[in-house]
Amino acid sequence: MFISIRTRMLATTLMLTIVASISAACGVSTNTTGQAAKPIDTDQIQRVEFLNQIADEMYKQTMDGQVVEARNKLQQISDQIPKIHFEGITSVEGLNALTETITQAKRVYNAAQYSSDEGQVAVAKIRLATDALTHKNQPMWLQYHKVLQNDALLLTQDIQSNKQADALADFGKMSQHIAIIHPALLISREASSVQKLDSLLVFLHKNISEKPMAARQVESGLTHLNQVLDELFLKNKDAIAFVPITDPRQPIIWSLGIGLIIVSVLSYVGWRMYQSGRSLVTVKSTRESENR
Repeated sequence: MFISIRTRMLATTLMLTIVASISAACGVSTNTTGQAAKPIDTDQIQRVEFLNQIADEMYKQTMDGQVVEARNKLQQISDQIPKIHFEGITSVEGLNALTETITQAKRVYNAAQYSSDEGQVAVAKIRLATDALTHKNQPMWLQYHKVLQNDALLLTQDIQSNKQADALADFGKMSQHIAIIHPALLISREASSVQKLDSLLVFLHKNISEKPMAARQVESGLTHLNQVLDELFLKNKDAIAFVPITDPRQPIIWSLGIGLIIVSVLSYVGWRMYQSGRSLVTVKSTRESENR
């Protein structure tokens, strides 16, 4: 009897461990209430990918000077937004950033006097934003990390040399670079992390503009800025390698594979319990025969 209990306990533990491991490997996530996160509908994924495709075409047309064609693509993007359910794809802040970016782009493209520079900045924001929706782990805006590091380095050199005019100019360039990726940041990252970056920019501009320039405060702010940038850009650095390779368009195949694993484990456990049961019967029968 003791052996049977131990065997069953071992079997139960083994089953729970296997199921937990499989759930983790499948990327099954839960929210704070312990309920499984709602999977993203395949149709919504396709709609977002189509949105990204239109944005890519709009970007190329803008860079080629095809303003009318790019304006038409912008209208297509605007028409697609209400058709997409963004739950599970991005946060409310991310969705607001996307819609605001599109609204700003409409002002640029529909202006009486179109500015090619403003148009290129507007379409770059949209392109990075839609890419962030479709590429969670490796969005294109991550390429700006080196650019912003160089901006921070130049600004540090300006401060150390007490060149206030150069510092203001270089801060303006850095702010423009951050503005281009800002919507994509809100789509990919927690709003609180982006708010830290925004607060640091306000702090830096205030102290650089002081007369005389508050160099010590600016240097302290730049130190914190580099830390926030690392937090935003390097968040996925170690996690990417551990993401399970699954195809969201083939959930049935993936589920069948898991089912086969579970069946195999349970079959093995059942066989072990059966063998243990046979051993117990044999021992009991031997003792009864001796008593006789």
